[in-house]
Amino acid sequence: MFLTEKPNYPSFFDSFNKEKKKKKEFDLISQSFDESILRRLNTLCNSHSSVTINFSWLSSALAFLSFTHNQAITLLSNPKLTDSLNFYLDDSVKLLDICNSIASEIERLRHRRLLLKFALHLFNNNSNNNSEDAEKLRRARASLTDWDNNLKGPRYDSSKNLEHLVIDLAFMLKEVPRGKISSDERIVRRTIHSVGLVTVFVAGVVVAALRGSTELGVAVRAPSEFLWADSFNLLNSAISAELTRPGKKRHLLEELDDVEARLREVIGVMDDAGGEKGESLNGAVKELERVTETLGEGLERLSNGVNEVFNTVMSSRKEMLERMRVGQQKQQTKQC
Repeated sequence: MFLTEKPNYPSFFDSFNKEKKKKKEFDLISQSFDESILRRLNTLCNSHSSVTINFSWLSSALAFLSFTHNQAITLLSNPKLTDSLNFYLDDSVKLLDICNSIASEIERLRHRRLLLKFALHLFNNNSNNNSEDAEKLRRARASLTDWDNNLKGPRYDSSKNLEHLVIDLAFMLKEVPRGKISSDERIVRRTIHSVGLVTVFVAGVVVAALRGSTELGVAVRAPSEFLWADSFNLLNSAISAELTRPGKKRHLLEELDDVEARLREVIGVMDDAGGEKGESLNGAVKELERVTETLGEGLERLSNGVNEVFNTVMSSRKEMLERMRVGQQKQQTKQC
């Protein structure tokens, strides 16, 4: 019996098995991605398929959006698929623009809140001089009136720009590259479409809430091929129903409606009291103070949520560009 060395040449089957294993791992990651989206979606809608839009809900929706972009980067890791990856990079620039515009709207609301804080400061600083106190009440009432007037003007122009950015983002969903593709490319494009749907939906709801719209700027529905399609479309319908609900108050955001109600109560008590301060006014002012603080806390949460989305997308873009750069260098090295 003779001992012979076994040739160590890579066979066709070795290569095939390697690719098969890689595809299976990729499929498992893709399935896990879909399942995680489904779990997150279910937390945004209650068992009665209804939604109350407040800053807490918007913050949760933005956290869901950040999570989706963060999870997707694992599936968008093939530096060879430049067409699809370039599409994601272009798409994400729009989201960064939306984040900046939403941040501007938050600052406008913070500025309006200062009018409430000023009025509360005047209410809570009494003097023993009747004429001075009467002047403070007059200025406080004027500040509360300015809160309402401040709703008009440039804010709507800015909001319309926000809505157009979301429409542009939705339009890009229709431009996902198509044609004959590999299994890797199919998963990448599917992931990009998933991220795009979530992005357009969440951005659309935030914009509608800040703008006080009676409808979403863009209607998107998830195709049945996605595991989470039913939950996504159900949530979308619940939001649309809330926007058009009969008897809905002036604002979509619960906190803004609360402020408006307490503000009108304070003004009504002042008018009934003939400009004098009494126990009824003190009680109304305390309630206005409470909802004003709640508004400030909500704006802070929303701002943090927007910053999280912005930073997540920036990080994803940086990581993807780095992978593409390394992939191109490897390709050039092979050609040398």
